[in-house]
Amino acid sequence: MPRDTATTMLRLAAAFLFAALAPLATAQQLAFAQNDNPSYGGYAVGWPASVLAFRFTANAPVLAAAQVFTGNQPPAVHTLEIRTRNATTGLPDQLVGQPGTWSTTHTRCFQGASFAQPANLTVGVDYFLVWRVQGMFHQHSVSADTEPSNVLVEVRVSDGNTWHAQANLAAKFRLFAPYVAGSTSSYGTGKAGQYGVPTIGLHGWPAIGSPVDVWLGSAARNVPAILVLGTPIPGGVPLGFADLYVTPDLLLTLTTKTHTNPLSGGISYSLFVPNSPSAIGFPLSFQWGVFDPLALDGFSHSAAATAVIN
Repeated sequence: MPRDTATTMLRLAAAFLFAALAPLATAQQLAFAQNDNPSYGGYAVGWPASVLAFRFTANAPVLAAAQVFTGNQPPAVHTLEIRTRNATTGLPDQLVGQPGTWSTTHTRCFQGASFAQPANLTVGVDYFLVWRVQGMFHQHSVSADTEPSNVLVEVRVSDGNTWHAQANLAAKFRLFAPYVAGSTSSYGTGKAGQYGVPTIGLHGWPAIGSPVDVWLGSAARNVPAILVLGTPIPGGVPLGFADLYVTPDLLLTLTTKTHTNPLSGGISYSLFVPNSPSAIGFPLSFQWGVFDPLALDGFSHSAAATAVIN
């Protein structure tokens, strides 16, 4: 690799790390984020709380997608939509745009959908992000009670027929304005651990100024995991105890959390893409390694994933 190319990649990688550790700033695709931190409360949603509505004040004229923080259950189809706030009752009212659906990820993380039709809003007016939950005991999209930066949000609760409850909670959600984002792909082969081959995935839309969430699933529980960040190595490099599919420009160490139904370990990490034109076209790649005492050589790993930024 030419020296100037390598230097450019290292500078971009450093910029990604800086953005991952820096406070959230609104830019480009991401329009609004509430309680956007890695903590989560020990609460679940599902019948009779099968529909949740999070109140927000519009700061962008059009919303094209949204995310909540959930997981910890087998995949199920969930829905997100925008609704007006009734001036008399204060309840969610008319649908704006058309809902978006997605199949949830088992690992707790920010996840969501693009709306089938964008929602046209009036800036400065209050609306609701409505989350329709399928199944029982999915992670509730709320921050941990002990999180010092919590901002309380009006949350309305429905059983699917009647809005029967109201609470002020540290709700976690993200709202996105229209933007042509980049692409994501996966490649390589993982190495099995005690719960099979650890899985990797990306949530979000890879665009400058927006978050990308990298999740790990089917891993050992409560053990150190390494997230490798760099550029793709399509054929991989054998290391004896593992196959490396990403140049190790940056290494982040995290600890996996216990997930249930099914029992396994997982973790997610939010990286905020720098709001810089130099990031456009950059193939930011990821791979997880897990220190698993029951794996061969005491180490398992995922395949790899790449987000090409736009």
